[in-house]
Amino acid sequence: MSKPGWSGALAPAMALSLCMALAGPCLAEAPKPQEFAWRAALEVPAATGGARVALPAQALLQLQSSDARDVRIFNAAGEPVAFGFAAPPARPADAQRTGRYNAFPLFSAAQGARPARGAVQVRIEGVGAPGSVWVQLDGTDGGKTTAPGPTSTRLNAVLFDTRQEKQPLRALELQAELPANVPVRITGATSTDLAQWRPLELRGRLYRFDGADGMANLTLELPQPLQLEGQYLRLGWEGQEGVTLTSVNGLIAAAAPVARVAAPLPPPTVAGPAALEWQLAFATPVAALALSTTQDNSLVPVRILGRNDAAQPWRTLASTVVYRLQGANGAGESTNPAVPLGGASVRWLRVEATHGMQLAPGALSASVEFTPVQMVFVASGSGPFQLAAGRAGTEAAALPAAMLAGSLPVKLADLSEARIGA
Repeated sequence: MSKPGWSGALAPAMALSLCMALAGPCLAEAPKPQEFAWRAALEVPAATGGARVALPAQALLQLQSSDARDVRIFNAAGEPVAFGFAAPPARPADAQRTGRYNAFPLFSAAQGARPARGAVQVRIEGVGAPGSVWVQLDGTDGGKTTAPGPTSTRLNAVLFDTRQEKQPLRALELQAELPANVPVRITGATSTDLAQWRPLELRGRLYRFDGADGMANLTLELPQPLQLEGQYLRLGWEGQEGVTLTSVNGLIAAAAPVARVAAPLPPPTVAGPAALEWQLAFATPVAALALSTTQDNSLVPVRILGRNDAAQPWRTLASTVVYRLQGANGAGESTNPAVPLGGASVRWLRVEATHGMQLAPGALSASVEFTPVQMVFVASGSGPFQLAAGRAGTEAAALPAAMLAGSLPVKLADLSEARIGA
């Protein structure tokens, strides 16, 4: 029967046809609520013909299909109602980059010494060198300029003239020479006049590991979009030899990404001195895996593998470095970000330490991150309604979003949100 608030936009006959399309050719074969592994009550706004609801982590952890076909919404009579899926978040396009900005090394001049002709003074507190700090801004060799005189000392810092950059940035992508197998912490600051500097928060460490995996990271994430127009960018590092920053590109910030749905995994099974394994109870595609360690000042390169059957060989999904490192001079702790898995649907996960390192029991914890799944449904029949998920062998029953959009009186994005209760 029709619900108040439809305003005649969806006739009872259409509602019945939608329910029949959902139920299939044989109503007796329709899945029952009690056959699903997870269920929760839905609080649907009054006087509405349709609503939307995002699947919570508890539901995503029970799905037995990679396309969410084993979800249903039932009314008070236990009848499945017509539903579909809102368009998934758009896959992020290939990162758009700014032009390349060459690095200009910073030098300190000895007390009383004159800087090189054409050098520009830079005021920096706590650089650890006596005298003034200078930069030669007319070079174009990407940070490899030698010191401009015997009385000058090259510092562990470089300057980028980014004053003409008009795009907001979400990350910095560096071109650099790094020492092997050593994480490098980079600090940042911006200035309009080379005298007053504003600290810049940078997330991540630079590293380059030897070996077949070739694990490397030359990208530093920004916690929020950065506007560099009219500003210089300064990057520095402390206490590490063999680091040369030659240039930087900015990764342009697009629309804010949709937050993933995160859920912790249970403790793993120890699979030897260098591996941990998880048997997963779900088939939901995994967008990313967040690995963390509780051990202070620890770092371990790892390989992530997956398979769908215990008889299958493992296949590599990703490689990363798990770390928890204290910053220099009392700076905050730095930890590794989640590693994308590209929507892999696997039943077993394995994390292996590489480069001869080991994984002690309890050394790592893991959380999976899912792409959000949002349902839209017709609130046919009487409430209360119930959301159910997790039933092996369930046939697909979602209606095309275009069909629902053409039948409901409001845009799918404007539908009221149903709340998940107990």
